[in-house]
Amino acid sequence: MKKKPSHVSHYRDVRGKPRWRFRRVGFPESQTTEPFGSEAWWTWYAAASLAQPKPVAASRSTPGSIHALGVAYYASADYNGLRPTTQRTYKGIFDRYRDKYGAKPVALLEPRHIRGQMDAMAATPAAANNMLKVLRAVMRFAVDRGIVRTDPTSGVRMLRYRSEGFHTWTEPEVAAFETKWPIGSKERLGFDLLLYTAQRSGDVRQMTVHQVRDGRVLVHQEKTGQLVDIPLHPRLQTSLAAHKIEHLALLTTKYGKPFTEKGFGNWVSKAAERAGLPSHCSAHGLRKAAARRLAEAGCSAHEIMAITGHQSLKEVERYTREAGRRNLADSAMKRIG
Repeated sequence: MKKKPSHVSHYRDVRGKPRWRFRRVGFPESQTTEPFGSEAWWTWYAAASLAQPKPVAASRSTPGSIHALGVAYYASADYNGLRPTTQRTYKGIFDRYRDKYGAKPVALLEPRHIRGQMDAMAATPAAANNMLKVLRAVMRFAVDRGIVRTDPTSGVRMLRYRSEGFHTWTEPEVAAFETKWPIGSKERLGFDLLLYTAQRSGDVRQMTVHQVRDGRVLVHQEKTGQLVDIPLHPRLQTSLAAHKIEHLALLTTKYGKPFTEKGFGNWVSKAAERAGLPSHCSAHGLRKAAARRLAEAGCSAHEIMAITGHQSLKEVERYTREAGRRNLADSAMKRIG
């Protein structure tokens, strides 16, 4: 007998007839009575091994439950049309929601239930608002597909709170990092890529040598799909020239592998900590510092957006307003000297 392929076993049924069974975790089971090695047998095996994987959590999903809604949503064009980073974010948030409420019937979910769930998360208002944002997307899908008649998120308001978001690095903090990590170190290269491109950490950690050419840096932003084409800053050019790059990626771990999303953030934070900086000095904070510098240099909101790739004026205008107030304050104090 020829060696049988993976995920296949054979047995005899109650009538003594030989049967072949295909079993693979996450895939539908399939059986055949075709003789092993025949053309019909291999046709069966090919179909079984190429079958679509079962949707995540399909086995535990009672029809009409929030679990079942998740299975349907993850298989939909609505979800699969999202960018990969958005998919991961949405799935993480909705899976946590399903862990708590997945067994409940989605048709019985009402606005008062969601308000109560958000009240229970009042200590973490940003997380509560993110949950509501994802629920709205899922419930729009449910209404469109006729799974529910009305949207239970309708009329539910976000929690109000004040937050400055990620800390924007100050100039003394930038100087302290540069003192600790000189030109030529990997930490300094990562720092300079973040500060002098003003890109998100997810785009910086994946930058390759092909994105830096002819005195420019080209970035197809993962989050928005925006193409950013910016001039190569002289300080970044010096940093790149001083660092021996041996891989396609500009930044790699000590094992020569690309950084993961979490790994890159931790690496930058640890380098900042070793420079004596507080824990709030993050990779994303350097993007904000770059935007602040551009605003303080007198750049307009649209000029800043051309560098950062922001698609909304709202965030960028905050930097220009703060820089404008500072410049006006300096001018006013000079008048009373």
